[in-house]
Amino acid sequence: MQASVRLATPIGRAVLVTTALFAGATVIAALLGAASVAVVVAAAGLLALTAGVGAVVPSSGIFARPVVGVHTTRRELALTFDDGPDPRWTPPVLDLLESRGHRGTFFVIGERAAQHTGLIAEMARRGHEIANHTWSHSLSTVFIAPRRLAQELARASDLIERTTGTRPIWFRPPAGLLSPRIAPAARLAGLKLVTWTASGRDGVRFTTVKSALSRLDRAIVPGAVLVLHDAARDGDRGPIACDVLRVLLDRMESAGLTSVGLSELCASRPA
Repeated sequence: MQASVRLATPIGRAVLVTTALFAGATVIAALLGAASVAVVVAAAGLLALTAGVGAVVPSSGIFARPVVGVHTTRRELALTFDDGPDPRWTPPVLDLLESRGHRGTFFVIGERAAQHTGLIAEMARRGHEIANHTWSHSLSTVFIAPRRLAQELARASDLIERTTGTRPIWFRPPAGLLSPRIAPAARLAGLKLVTWTASGRDGVRFTTVKSALSRLDRAIVPGAVLVLHDAARDGDRGPIACDVLRVLLDRMESAGLTSVGLSELCASRPA
């Protein structure tokens, strides 16, 4: 029996539909003279706020229901890494994981992977799972039509498969941003949508090791999906993933937890 994946809440979609219906009814009422402009503006603001939450809070379930964790009794979780590969920053992460007996899942950017196919192949040889993080890592991904986005995802998946011999299963959108277009594109590309249980937000310029760890601490539990970044996307500052990871691994191991690949976590049998 497989472990049970934990999806984003199903309530979010109902909230969005209810808010949209309310906003629409308010506009109709205003046209009939039964509601003021102020009420219409308030309804539109509420709809915009709901949509904004859906875009930036993956667990809200408003636009999609990505995997956010796994229900399992095994002492396992999944450490995941976004935005690589980077020939300077990714190898130290690989070495640290290997030295401590853990495996990770690396969500790679296609255009970076194309420049460093040898590194991608090495990551796979060392037992890590390679997953899809789009080809170009554009924050405008949320606006791309599903078929066009699916083509971009397929391009990245094709490269990963040619390089490692294994086609990726998982897709995480850039910055975890969601829209009504993301989930259909993932389905068209044959990928499963995943976000996270907790993110260190270490890809943000002003995040410190301490603040990243404080965000991750609450999720050092069986079945969690945790996010760090093994490449720099924000300015010239190098990633702090290794500094965070050293402490994070200490805390995981103190709790008796081991990191495995995301697919392995989702397929693990209860202890």
